Amino acid sequence: MLWPAPAVALVGALLTAAATPWVLRTLPEPDDAEAEDKPPYASLATGRFVAVVALASLGASLLATLALPWQHWLAWASLSTVGVLACSIDARTTWLPLPLARVGWVVAGAGALLVAASSGSWTPLLASALGAVALGGLFHLLWRFTGAFGYGDVRLAATIGAVTALDSSSLVGWSLVLGTAAGALVGIVHRLAGRRGGFPYGPGLLAGPLLAVAVRLALG
Repeated sequence: MLWPAPAVALVGALLTAAATPWVLRTLPEPDDAEAEDKPPYASLATGRFVAVVALASLGASLLATLALPWQHWLAWASLSTVGVLACSIDARTTWLPLPLARVGWVVAGAGALLVAASSGSWTPLLASALGAVALGGLFHLLWRFTGAFGYGDVRLAATIGAVTALDSSSLVGWSLVLGTAAGALVGIVHRLAGRRGGFPYGPGLLAGPLLAVAVRLALG
């Protein structure tokens, strides 16, 4: 018998919260001149930051476990745990750490393998790969020709594509639309607040798939 969805979500959030201080203290700082004004990752290891990460991870994990079949839960953990931590860091620093992106890819890949194994078909792996290439490739082109966001957002988009494609192409599309809208809203608020320079795009991008599954859950 599988654990109930709330219990799985709670365990995921607690593990994420427990790992957060260690991750922040061990993450290598980006070797980039633009990162000189960025607060050190280790300085974020406060009780308040950990609490925010825990609550955000719990909410995201609950959405995923309540709205999706259990076979998809591991893949979505790449967004609801690793992704939440990465985007929480982005919200404070405007940087999405590369090591966390790589961990997210590994978790998403393991999740895709689980879906494929449980279905007895290679189709989920192909769909996941195509989703990653589609969203990752699109954001790579946007990054290349507009420079409107950092390359960490390209990596996050690839993970979102890989995970949502395990469900359906429509979920990939709605995640893109809602994530783009949420990211634009963050940018507008950033400008209205009188702030200049770059703004964190990752949290809005991550909100896309979560909003998509929340709408589907609300509609039954």
